[in-house]
Amino acid sequence: MFSRLLRRLLVCGFGLGVAGCGAQHAPPPDGTPITVWATVYRLVDGRTDGGGIPIRSMGGRVIGPTVARSDWCAGALAGSLRVGGEVFNFAGVTGSPQANCSHGPSERVRWQRSPHPYGTGARSNPLHPFRTIACDLGWVGGSTPWVNGGYPEFGQRIYIPAADGVELPDGTVHDGIFICEDTGGAVTGNHIDVFLGPMSGPMSRVIARNPFDFVSHGDHAEVQAFLLPMETDPQPQPCRGLFCPR
Repeated sequence: MFSRLLRRLLVCGFGLGVAGCGAQHAPPPDGTPITVWATVYRLVDGRTDGGGIPIRSMGGRVIGPTVARSDWCAGALAGSLRVGGEVFNFAGVTGSPQANCSHGPSERVRWQRSPHPYGTGARSNPLHPFRTIACDLGWVGGSTPWVNGGYPEFGQRIYIPAADGVELPDGTVHDGIFICEDTGGAVTGNHIDVFLGPMSGPMSRVIARNPFDFVSHGDHAEVQAFLLPMETDPQPQPCRGLFCPR
């Protein structure tokens, strides 16, 4: 985090006019000002383990390889797991516990295969690293109206100036626009959860590799954002970089 901040300060200090230098951002003329606070989630890159935990469907059938317990538990908490080249998403909670996880409800998670390389979102849509966000769309228990007394729509774009110009791990530069195309049981009100794509290791490592300085780490720090109008006939945007589907 410090190295990213130092690099940004050096670039901005030399007056190179790079996007992401704070004061140079202008709000979109047709955006509705809002505030959000952000956390991150990921596709857990799991390790196979012959003595590990099997991936089972809601019916109890084994549908994937056995996975190292720590990775299985992390995937159950995150809602998605990639192992052996296959991607599995949360299907529900049922049956008896399968693993001893620090988060008790995760122990009974069951899975379904995803046809998408980075997992499946709220409406069977593909998830996109560094672009997808989980938003409160009014679909989960505890939902709290947070946009003009209501909720954004599925597919709503949100522009976050603090993300504009951020360099991503593959060397591409973010334009500050995220898309509400997922939900989460703990994502309510103006809380958003930014999808980072496949990452391995403990959550502390994930947080350290997160490229966005505006992400809150336990303090619910809010950041300025703009809700952009829904596109009536959205045109497909070209996908560039390491995280585009092959």
